[in-house]
Amino acid sequence: MAHNKSNIDVIQGIRKHWHGLNEIHDKLNLDTCWLSKWETVAVRLQKRGQDCKWSVLECSDIAGQEIGKPYNPETFKPITNADFIQLVRTSIAGTQHEVESVGSVRSRGRVFISVKLNGMEKFKVAGHEFSAHLNFGNGHDKSSVLWANTSNTDTVCDNTFTKNLVSVENKEKDSKDDISLKQRHTKNVELKLPAMADLIDKAIGIQGEFQLAFEELASESIAIVPVKQLFAGFIGRKAVKENGLSTRAVNTVDKLVELYKSGTGGGNKGETLADAFSAITDYYTHFSSGGDDKFRQFVSSEYGAGNTAKTDFFNIVTDKFRIKDSIELGELLLTNTKD
Repeated sequence: MAHNKSNIDVIQGIRKHWHGLNEIHDKLNLDTCWLSKWETVAVRLQKRGQDCKWSVLECSDIAGQEIGKPYNPETFKPITNADFIQLVRTSIAGTQHEVESVGSVRSRGRVFISVKLNGMEKFKVAGHEFSAHLNFGNGHDKSSVLWANTSNTDTVCDNTFTKNLVSVENKEKDSKDDISLKQRHTKNVELKLPAMADLIDKAIGIQGEFQLAFEELASESIAIVPVKQLFAGFIGRKAVKENGLSTRAVNTVDKLVELYKSGTGGGNKGETLADAFSAITDYYTHFSSGGDDKFRQFVSSEYGAGNTAKTDFFNIVTDKFRIKDSIELGELLLTNTKD
């Protein structure tokens, strides 16, 4: 169960999630959402009738229901649901926004909120729609830091929580890509929460940069033969040049050219680098893992090889020198490919 939703967890959303286990609401409000309905309560454990150094979190609405394992209050400082919600509220204050999903997983060990913001929500560029989300997550069970990020994946389950958490944990210090902030559950952590509120201005700025980059791709025309070579160079980037492409690789290139011309949603026109990038996105989102296993395809697209391939190709098409190298490699591979 990749969603890790237990019988004491609730996931709410404004649309049906991939797992189909969420409550669907027309609108979600931070003041009345699931996380406002219960709270964590720290209970000091006892040994031989005396308080010991260990505490455990319990649910305020279910007597005796523990969350996670015992912890040492000297080394782990819980963040309550109230403080978590206030962090989100402060971060999005003054913006046009819509709360997309709220929930808990792992028997309330992890909680999350995803928000759609003006200038960051679904937007259309060059005939293609993209979606970006502002995500917040917290671990009551010590499995996660307190974190926030911008991502094209909204948090709707434990799987997507982990994807966004991994993205935050692996963030390069000086990277200028998607925004990510984290705060460990150390002493006086609540005093550091207000500093995370500057995420919003940065997030909207980053989203604007992506829009500009995609607009630039949409202005770069590429003919049908060069784009086939571009795809061949990308798909065969690890192949032995002298051997050409395998039959499977050739079929993949042909599928990419097909998607370049029209795309799964008919949004592509077969004219620009934006169409080429969208073809790659289409392929690794819907077709790359093969078969009818939608969950396997979802995992590949959002977490595995598919997600890596989409990122790699975007890095190529935004660099004119790497475009040239990929086309030249593709031409060589196609020439050496045996029928």
